[in-house]
Order: sequence, then structure tokens, then C-alpha cells
Amino acid sequence: MKKEHRKKQDQVRYTRLQMKFLLGLATILLFFFAITSSTLYYFQKKSLEQDAYYKSELVMTAMAANRSYVREVLRPKMYSLLGDNQFILEAMSSSYMSRKVMERFNENFSNVIYRRAAINARNPDYEASSREVEMINYFDENPVIDEWKGFVEKDGHRYFMRYKPVYAEKSCSHCHGSPSEAPEQIVTLYGDRRGFYREVGNVYGVMSVGLPVDPDFKKIKDIALTVFIGVFPAILFLYAVISLFFNRIISQNLNNLLNIFRENLGDGEKTYRHKPAEVVDEISELTESARAMALDLQHNRKQLETYANKILQSRELLQSVFDGITDPVVLINRTLQIKNVNRAFLNRYKLHLDEVVDTSIKQLPAGSCCPLLECLDVLENIPIQPVTREKALKTGEIFVINFYPIRHHNGEVESLVCYVRDVTEQKLLELKIQQTEKLVSMGQLAAGVAHEINNPLGIILCHTELIKDEKNLSEEARADLEIIEKHAENCKNIVADMLNFARQHKAIKELASINSIVKEVVQFSANQFLQQNITVDLQLDPQIPLISLDVEKIKQVLFNLLLNGTQAIGENGYILCSTSYLEKTNEAQIIVEDNGCGIDPEKIEKIFDPFFTTKEPGQGTGLGLSLSYGIINEHNGDIRGENVEGGGSRFTITLNLDGDQL
Repeated sequence: MKKEHRKKQDQVRYTRLQMKFLLGLATILLFFFAITSSTLYYFQKKSLEQDAYYKSELVMTAMAANRSYVREVLRPKMYSLLGDNQFILEAMSSSYMSRKVMERFNENFSNVIYRRAAINARNPDYEASSREVEMINYFDENPVIDEWKGFVEKDGHRYFMRYKPVYAEKSCSHCHGSPSEAPEQIVTLYGDRRGFYREVGNVYGVMSVGLPVDPDFKKIKDIALTVFIGVFPAILFLYAVISLFFNRIISQNLNNLLNIFRENLGDGEKTYRHKPAEVVDEISELTESARAMALDLQHNRKQLETYANKILQSRELLQSVFDGITDPVVLINRTLQIKNVNRAFLNRYKLHLDEVVDTSIKQLPAGSCCPLLECLDVLENIPIQPVTREKALKTGEIFVINFYPIRHHNGEVESLVCYVRDVTEQKLLELKIQQTEKLVSMGQLAAGVAHEINNPLGIILCHTELIKDEKNLSEEARADLEIIEKHAENCKNIVADMLNFARQHKAIKELASINSIVKEVVQFSANQFLQQNITVDLQLDPQIPLISLDVEKIKQVLFNLLLNGTQAIGENGYILCSTSYLEKTNEAQIIVEDNGCGIDPEKIEKIFDPFFTTKEPGQGTGLGLSLSYGIINEHNGDIRGENVEGGGSRFTITLNLDGDQL
């Protein structure tokens, strides 16, 4: 009994569902048919309008050509033959001739309308009608519009009408201006009231062309009726086919789907866990069944969201700690694939996370800028204990990289944490501190040594002078005394340099031009360059502002660098002196570069040490670069030396301009 009752309920629901579907389908098909018919009618009407526009354009163009010929050729010729006060209507009036031409045209095409009408027309037959007056006012109020077109009803018939404004031109003023200036024949023929006093540029009339379109609209209606008769049976056939498919496919599949819901959403007695409301058809039952399933899914989803939120919070906390590390950190697996990086790594190398994750460390877009690529010996043989490496890149940057292996629960190393720390500034600061300490220590030592040596040297030189004054002194002895005096003077100069090195003279700063200082030092050394056949190339940046510095001390630094360059070159070479303004860091930069013998790479770190020199004995004390280093350091600047590729050396001086420029 229950099965039969359920079957009857299903049949009732199916009938209601089928009725809804078929009614909806019929509505859609009728709507589609109406849209199709309307679209067809619209395009047919548009095509008719374009065709009528083309035909009217032919008429208007022909009339315009006729009027142009009369106005520009025939009328001037007649005036030249008859005089300005003569006027022959049939040969000189463009309006008259165009109307006569259209009268002949209408003998074969009587249904074509052509009018050239005006307000206060000279010929009352062509006085503007109310419609034409309306169009004249329309064009006068809208100067940018040069025509109007459309379908209008006229005398019970439909026409395609085109209106164009007629403007008073300068060539018309002779006949349509003041009656006193017009030809006598015109005044005699038409009087002195109508057709005069027209101002150049004003709209005083319209030219209109009308084409009958009643036959064309009848054709459009016939086509629409033909389409209706042909398409309506096809729509009925389509309606029947869709109904058949609905019965065979949609209904059967819906019942199968409902049976699945009934079996899976019901208990042992086939009742719903979430009892649905009374349903009226299969769609309603399907909706209620889906709602019941959605409630179960919603409950399960809430549980999953709770678990996911906890996991997400833990992940975000871990990631925030990871990103909070200000130095680059990279996590890689055993195959050297990057599994994660922190924000510091992405910011340093200007990358996005999706560019590096699951990418091999060897294929990093950062290229040679990444110090990890210098540690492939560690990466390719993942250590089981923490490892530290210090690497210096070609860019001059120095990094300390710490590698921390991460073990799996089975004890095997599965990934590696790479912690990269940039220690370039730290190393440079350490070197600067070491150099400063050396200068202080050597300065104290030099002061003591100079003091102890200076007194004996003075005694030696004094007694040498006394002995030289002896009259009976032999030439050989006198020559020996000169040698003693020469070397004693040399020692005295060295002691003087040591004292200058040891004494801390306070810089006397003033606003000055770096470029002027460079030019002055180069000019001072010009004779030396000329003797050694050395070319000096000056490349000075005019944008460098005036800065506060000790001019004489900066000159001393530049002179030392130029002197070192000339000694390194010997003969036949060049020296480059350039200045530039580094706007981003607000610094002035001076470069002195030569193509001499360069500096031994093993000794380049010692060139600023006191008394260190690579010159031959007697050619230098080794204090020039040390003094230069101290002077630049006193100006809160930096000086660095390096070899130039291809031979030679380059010294770069950087002076910070913060608070010193003008």
C-alpha cells in the first residue's frame, strides 16, 4: 500500500514538473521568436533607410552640382557680359534652375519630393511650411548639425525625408542683400520686400528631399510574415523534440538521483534525518534533499574550519617568526630545492615567493649575487652537524653563512636551514678600527723615535758644518763630509715626515669646490706629467655642490695619489681624475686611476699601513697613503685602493656631504 501511494505521489509530482517545464519552454521559444522577428524587422528597416539615404544623396549631390555650376561659372560669366545691374532669371538664378531641373526629373519620378524653401522666400510658392520652419529653427539653434533624416508621415503616405540647412553666402549678397544694390530686373520682378536683407552665415532656408517608402515597408511586412509562417512550425517541432528528450532523459535521471538521496539520507525506515517540508515535484524534493545534505556538510565544514584555523594560526605564528628574522633564511631539501624563504631574502634579491619555491638553489634568479651559490660543497653534501662558512663575493660583499641540518623522525637529515648574514659593514668597520689603531700606535712610536733621533742628527749636521769650515781640510775629506751631510739631511727629512705624521693637526674646514681643488693639483703637477709624457684625463661633474673641507689637506691627499701614479707609470701612460655626485647617498666621489704597474694583490690590504711601501729604497717613506687615510678619515670619508683589470690601480675617495654642502 505504501509503495502504491508513493508511486501515485511521484506521478503527480512528475505531471506538475512536466507542466512547469513545458510552459517555461514555450515562453522561452515564443520570446526567442519575438526577439528574432524584431531583430529582422529592425535590420530590414535599417537597410531601407540606408538605401533611401543613398538615393537622396544622389539627388542632393546633383542639385548641389547644378547650383555650384550656376553660382561659380554661369552667373559670373553673365555678369561679365551684361554688367552687374543685369539679371536673367532663367540663366542666373541657381534656385530657379535647380527647381526647373527637378520638374523635368519628376516627369519620370513623380513620387520624389524636392523642395528648396525659405522664410520670406522671394517666390511665395516656395515659402517655408510649418515643418520646414521648424527645421530651419532646428539648424539655426544647432550649428554643428548639418542634416536631419528620418521617416515621416505626409499626406497619408510614409516618406524618407532629408533636410539640409541653406546658409546665406557672400556670393548671394548681390541679389539677396539690400534692394538698392540688387539688379533692377529682380526688384522689378519680385518687388523690394521678399528675399532681401539676408546676413552672410545665417540659416534662411532648407533643402529637402523625400522618397516614398510605403512599398518598401510593405515588402518588409511580407518578409516578416513569410518568416513567421516558415519558422513557427519549426519552433513547434523543436518544442515537441525537447519535450520528448525531457521525458526520456531529464525525468529519468532526476528519479535516479532522488533514489540516491532517499537511500543515503534516510535511516532504516527510509525517513530523513532532517525531515523536509511537503514537496510538490521532483525538483522540490531534490532541493529539500540537497538542503538536508548541506546541513550535514555545514556541520562537518565547521569542524574542519576549526581544525584548519588552528593549523593556520600555528603556521602564521611560525611564518611571522620566520619573517621577523632580518637576515635572509632559506630552507632547502636534499635535492637542493627551495621549500621556503623569509621576507628578508625576498626583499634583498627583489624576488617573489612563487619565483623561488620549488626552484633549485642553482637556478636562483638572484644569480651570482647570492652567497649560497659559493657554498655548493656544503649544499651538495648536506652535513649532519651545523657548519659555518665565510664568503666574499666579487661585488665586495662579505657574508657569514650558517647551515643547520633538520632531521626526520627516523634520524636522517631531510632538509637544511641556511642562515645568511651580511658582515660587509662589520668587516669594513673592523678594518677601519684596526687601521685607526695602527695610525695611533705608529704616531706615538714615530713621535718618540723622531724626538730621540732629531737631537743627534742636529749635532751631526752642526759638527759637519764646523769641520767643513776648516781651511786645511783635504778634498777627499770634504767629499766625505758632503756625503755625511747629504744622508743626515735625508734622515732629517724622514724625521720631519714622522713628526708630521705623529702630530694631529686640527682640520681647518671651509666651503670649497672639489673640482677646483682637483684642477689646481693637476695644474701644479703639470711639469712632472710633461717630463714623463703622461696624459691626464679630467672628468669633472659640475653638479657637485660646495662642501666643507680642509683644502690644503685634500690637496695633499690628491698630490700623494698623483705622485704615486706617476712613479708607478714611469713614462708614457695616462692618469684619470674624475669627480661625481652620488645623489642617492648624498656623497662626492673622487677617482684617481693610472695604467701603471698596479699593486701586488697580496700586499693591497697593507697599502695604508704606516711605513709600508712597494717603492725602491730611497724613493718613499711609506707615510703618504697613511697620511692620506688619516686625512680622509678626519673628513668622515672613505678611501679605497684596488687594481684595475688590464693593469694599473684605482683609488676611490668618498666624502659624505650631509650637513656640509652649500
